[in-house]
Amino acid sequence: MLRRIPATTRKVVLLLMLPRLLFLTHRFPYPPNRGDRIRSYNMLRELAQRHRVTLACTTDEAVADSDLQHVEELCESVLVAPLHRLRRVLRGAGSVARGGSLTEGMFHSPALFAQVASAQQQHPFDNVLVFCSSMFPYIDHGCFTGTPTVVDLVDVDSQKWAQMSRETGAPKRWVYRLEAHRVGKLEQRIANRACAVTLVSDSEADVFRKTLTEAKPALNICGISNGVDTDYFRPPSGRSHARQSVGAGVQPLGAHKPITESAKAYTPAPSQANAHQSVGPQNEPPSGDGSYGGASAETDPSNFELRTSNFLRLVFTGVLDYHPNVEGIDWFCRQVMPELLRNVDAELAIVGRRPTPRVLELANMAGVRVVGEVPDVRPYLHAADVAISPLSLARGIQNKVLEAMATGLPVVLTRPSAEGIEAESGQHFVIADSAAEWTERLVALARDAQSRADIGEAARELVVKEYSWSAKLSDFQTLLDTNKTDAPHTP
Repeated sequence: MLRRIPATTRKVVLLLMLPRLLFLTHRFPYPPNRGDRIRSYNMLRELAQRHRVTLACTTDEAVADSDLQHVEELCESVLVAPLHRLRRVLRGAGSVARGGSLTEGMFHSPALFAQVASAQQQHPFDNVLVFCSSMFPYIDHGCFTGTPTVVDLVDVDSQKWAQMSRETGAPKRWVYRLEAHRVGKLEQRIANRACAVTLVSDSEADVFRKTLTEAKPALNICGISNGVDTDYFRPPSGRSHARQSVGAGVQPLGAHKPITESAKAYTPAPSQANAHQSVGPQNEPPSGDGSYGGASAETDPSNFELRTSNFLRLVFTGVLDYHPNVEGIDWFCRQVMPELLRNVDAELAIVGRRPTPRVLELANMAGVRVVGEVPDVRPYLHAADVAISPLSLARGIQNKVLEAMATGLPVVLTRPSAEGIEAESGQHFVIADSAAEWTERLVALARDAQSRADIGEAARELVVKEYSWSAKLSDFQTLLDTNKTDAPHTP
């Protein structure tokens, strides 16, 4: 006599048939409120549908219970190691003394290392996915020999540190130059050990290939770009791009609290809209507790209003203690904004977490408002006429650009900011590099509302078609399916 297996039992059996995946990240991936967390969190969501995931990560800030609960719903197990400031600095220095990189040491936790090794010895994983090079040492030892490993470098951090060293004075230049060399050695080790290495774009993958002196013969190097949640980032209701008041519903600085959602039917928390950072360098040392004390940033977007028919409202979004963002927006305010104001009436809103004193000082300039951290960036995108990304130092895909494009907002950006986005200047966004080009492009857009609408609409269509997370991240699943053990799955 055949017996029907209860539905709950069938679900358990099916779950146990899924392969076991170890996912290593250098930051707790939730809330997705910065570039690297956006990528790692969406990877986790996608992979959890077809794997039993053990998440192992470090954190330099307290993890809210609700955030931990949300991630636990996605995973079979979660291992989180706090990184304390003094120990982090000492471990970083120790790593450098031993010939390693500063960031390898700063993201190292002996306790997490032991837990990961123990988990592998008790029930070997079918696959390992490492997010960023600094987490690779956790599996670069004997008990993971033979375990198929995919490393998502995201950016070629050695090249980014090298670029920063060329654009910074001493003594930072010496530190960045040494870090570039040491991270380069780590990237070479990864190429000799991993089955596949992924980066955020095909061009970044080409850069990585050129840096290697040797690599595992069968190493697969490929670009897998970021995506954007086009349901969350969308134009104002009923129009592709328009002005609207943003005074209502915006909470004071610090008023937002994390929320908990269903693991399988996730609607991004408002904090995801605050994710205004490129995804590199992934191994940049943690920036502390994120507070900025007595800063007097503007927090009322209702002041960001239309003044004249030729008034141009600009918005810049980004983590405001992140060096490339600070350099880029400082350059724009000092080199472009004065000339722009001689031609049109304009105002710039600078929106993002942790503005440094250098950024806050920009509020003293004509036409510049430093908004600071907000619970939801979308009202500022909806209120603006043009988004800007004036970064000279940028690698990989800029999430800020994709998010603005998804809301139907025309974006003016530098060539580095456009890296990795398959789009045409003049159709999907507008490229400007020199101060003169920036002024010319912005004045033209200020005087042509139809062009702004056309570019914003084309940008939205492109992002919806080409940059959804599910489409972009399916390639990770293909890599894991291609590189997996033949051993039976362990319960």
